[in-house]
Amino acid sequence: MKKWIGTDESGKGDYFSGLVVAGVMVDESTASKLKELGVKDSKRLSDSRVKVLSDSIREICPHSVVSIGPERYNELYSRLRNLNRILGWAHARVIENLVTQTSCELVIADKFGNKRYIEKALMEKGKQIRLEQREKAESDPAVAAASILARDGFLKELKKTGDKIGVLLPKGAGIQVEEMAQDLVKKHGEGVLGSIAKVHFKTTQKLKANCSSPQDSANWEKAERLDRIWAPWRTKYIFSPLAEECIFCEAAKTEHRQPNTDFVLYRGEKAFVIMNIFPYNNGHLMVAPYRHTANVEELTQEEVDSLFKLVQKSVKVLKAKMRPQGFNIGMNLGKVAGAGIEEHLHIHIVPRWNGDTNFMPVVSETKVISQSLEEAYKLLKEGFTKI
Repeated sequence: MKKWIGTDESGKGDYFSGLVVAGVMVDESTASKLKELGVKDSKRLSDSRVKVLSDSIREICPHSVVSIGPERYNELYSRLRNLNRILGWAHARVIENLVTQTSCELVIADKFGNKRYIEKALMEKGKQIRLEQREKAESDPAVAAASILARDGFLKELKKTGDKIGVLLPKGAGIQVEEMAQDLVKKHGEGVLGSIAKVHFKTTQKLKANCSSPQDSANWEKAERLDRIWAPWRTKYIFSPLAEECIFCEAAKTEHRQPNTDFVLYRGEKAFVIMNIFPYNNGHLMVAPYRHTANVEELTQEEVDSLFKLVQKSVKVLKAKMRPQGFNIGMNLGKVAGAGIEEHLHIHIVPRWNGDTNFMPVVSETKVISQSLEEAYKLLKEGFTKI
C-alpha cells in the first residue's frame, strides 16, 4: 500500500516561544480516516479543536515532532543567521525519525524555501525518498495532520514558556505581543527576552527604540555588553565551522571515511563511540545511538543494551590505555541540565585522575589537556580494535 509523509511547522511567525516541526506518515486508509475526522490546515481550526484532533492523529498515524525552545532557537539563529536552514534541519529530522520506522515513497513538505535546505540535512535513508515542496501543501491530509501536530506542539511550548515567568503569552507578533514584551522587560530586564522570545524579530528592535528613559537605553547597552565574554582559550571552539546537521547523525553515517577524521572509535549494532573534540578531560568519550532522539524513554531495549555494552567497553579500554583512577559517566538530558546537543542523547564518559582538578580550572578557568586528540585517538583506537 502506498505510504507518504507530510511535514509542516508552527511558530515561525510568533515572537514568543520557539519553533515546532512535525511529520505524519499516512497510507490511503489512514488518509481517508483523517479526512473523516475533519483534519485540515490548522490555521482554519480553533486551538481547542487542534488539541482534540492532535490526540486522534497520534492514535492513528506514525508521527514525529521536533520542538526547538526559544533559547535553543536563538542560539541556532545567532550561528546560522537563516531561518530556512533551521527549518530545513528540523524537517529533515522528523523525516528521518519516521523512515526509520517503516519505508515510504514520498515526502510532501509545506514550501518555506528551496527544498535543498531539507535535502542537505537529510541522512542516507531520507535521501532515498522523493521530496516535494508545495504551495498550500496542507490540502494533502498528511501535511494537514502534520500542521495540527506542529501547532499543538507550539501551543504547549508557548504555555510552558509563559509558565516560566508566570504569564499567559499571546500568539503572533502584533501590538498585544509588543505590549506584553515591553511589560516583561520592565519587570524582569532585557535579558528575559532570550529565554522567551525570538530576539531577531523586529519586535526586539522596536522595544529598544521605544526606551522611555536614558536609563532604559543604558540598560540595553549594558545587556549587550554582557553578552560579550572575553575567553581567549575558547577561540578554537568559537571559530570551528558549525555543523549543518546533528554531529552524532553525521558521525553515524557508515560510508567510508578517512581514518581519524570523525574521531569515531567503535561502531556497534545500535550505537557507537566517539571522542569529544572539546573534552572536559583527556580521553573524554561519548556513546550515542545511531537513531536521532532526545528522549531516553523512547530508546528500544536493543538500543539500551548496545549503549551500555559500549559504556562497559569504553571503560575497559580507557583503564587499559590511560589508567585513570575514576570516571564520571552520565547523560545531560535537556538544555537546562547542561546538554550541549540536546536533540540527540549521548552518554559522557570522562576519565579522572587524582590531582586533575587543580588551580588552573579553579583560578583561571583554563583546563589543561595533556595529549592531542590525534594521539589519544590513535591510542584508544588500538584498544577498541582488540575488543
